[in-house]
Amino acid sequence: MTASLKAAVLRDRKVVALSGIDRVKFLQALVTNDIRKLAPNRPLYAGMLTGQGKLLCDFFIMAEQDRILIDIAAAHVEEFFKRLTTFKLRAEVEFVEATPPLIVIAVWGAEAVAQLGLDPEQGNGKAASAAGHHAFVDPRIAALGARLICPADDPIEAELGRQGFAIVAAPDYDAHRLALGVADSPEIAGESCYPLEANFEMLNGVDFRKGCYLGQELTARMKLKGELRKRVLPVAGTAALPSVGTPLTAGGAELGRLIAASGAQGLALVRLDRLAEADEGAIVAQGVPLRVHWPSWLPR
Repeated sequence: MTASLKAAVLRDRKVVALSGIDRVKFLQALVTNDIRKLAPNRPLYAGMLTGQGKLLCDFFIMAEQDRILIDIAAAHVEEFFKRLTTFKLRAEVEFVEATPPLIVIAVWGAEAVAQLGLDPEQGNGKAASAAGHHAFVDPRIAALGARLICPADDPIEAELGRQGFAIVAAPDYDAHRLALGVADSPEIAGESCYPLEANFEMLNGVDFRKGCYLGQELTARMKLKGELRKRVLPVAGTAALPSVGTPLTAGGAELGRLIAASGAQGLALVRLDRLAEADEGAIVAQGVPLRVHWPSWLPR
């Protein structure tokens, strides 16, 4: 077993399926990315917004011959289906939890992508797929590793073990993700921020050329005018960070709030103007000194 190769079943995820002849057109009008780019070897990362442009939920989208699969947080499936039902009207589209049930597995490590037979040189989002089985480089940033979608009764964990992967718990994957500064559904969804504040542009989650979709107008305006007052950024504390929701302060002024924490690592939604004015050594969260930093994949 190679210590650098890790895999975790993400049991807080569900895979849902959209079928019907209108599935592409229907989804195109509702999500931030361009569904016309979707192909069996090209999954997408995207989000669904409210009419006011706030992020309702984020997800991964995969194409199969006669359906579209969506890897989404289990906690958001009910609201996702409710929104789809609202906009369905006369569209010939059906949406259900995928059958047979599918599971989501995250794999990461220095050689994880190559070990799965995926080509890291092909770029983000490249995949190998068959009905009910998908393996793809994470379309957000390649450093996150890859995601596997397979039937729940597949002996996938045993197979990964034979390939040298250590099977670990989902919080280990969260720690890996937080170290890279990438937010996920629990931290950014539920109308808590705008997609550009959650770095969707740099995570390949939004297409500004696709045309209209729900919430598009405000997203396009923020991009055009550069009106980004807040952004999700990684933070590192000198000790374990306090609970999610704790304010970040510097000299008595609030800079933002923690949206994720795992040990001394976390994420915060930060006011950029106040961050620029703050003395870096003076930033604390409930008494814990911390540093806010920009990940290498995110330009200033």
